[in-house]
Amino acid sequence: MPKLTVSTFSPDWGLPTSGPFALKLLKWLDLANIPYDHVFEDVPSKGPKGKSPWIEFDGERIGDSEVIIELLARRSGFNIDAGLTEEQRALSHTLRRMLEEHFHMLLEWELFVHPAGIEAVRGMAARVAPGIVAAPVAAMICRHFRTQLTARGIARHDAATIAAKGKADLDAIEAILGDKPFLVASHPSMADLSAYGLLGPMAAWPMPTPVADSIKSRPGLLAYLQRVAEAKAEARVAA
Repeated sequence: MPKLTVSTFSPDWGLPTSGPFALKLLKWLDLANIPYDHVFEDVPSKGPKGKSPWIEFDGERIGDSEVIIELLARRSGFNIDAGLTEEQRALSHTLRRMLEEHFHMLLEWELFVHPAGIEAVRGMAARVAPGIVAAPVAAMICRHFRTQLTARGIARHDAATIAAKGKADLDAIEAILGDKPFLVASHPSMADLSAYGLLGPMAAWPMPTPVADSIKSRPGLLAYLQRVAEAKAEARVAA
């Protein structure tokens, strides 16, 4: 394999990165046992798609965690979902889309629109913007996300409705998980990595926000996230 460099947001909340899709990618790389150089970059506009994470690999700069994983899976021969039944693959795909397209909006709302999240963003901005510039940068970031979330529809609801939508997603994840170690199989699948990427930051951040607090109140869900975090390369299913 050619040299791989991965650019992500900086670590925060005890996690190797604060970015949900970067967290998913890093966990996949660990399970695939693929070595990489880790670069912290808190300005996502520097990436090829203007978002975090991205990689430099074989002379190319590539963005989007799903595209990156598909490429590296082909090149390495590691397929995390090898061995899943057709029904398990379908369930994994459905869970990923719920988490990455719907639940992701709830994470963004709690981080960039909820007052407790906005306060945290001010602290993050202070890390990357000098002195008096930090507060305007934080305000600009939060306005950007509020506009995006309004356009996508979620921010048109009141706070209680948004929280209820997030908790309904958590209820669905818990129901599917049941007493199994992982969501669709006895080993982690892509659905588990998406869940870890999206729920992991909210379970770890200290800000009191409704959906994050709901995650923290569910011991079974917390234990599940810890299992994904601690999963080793030996648990993988090779292609």
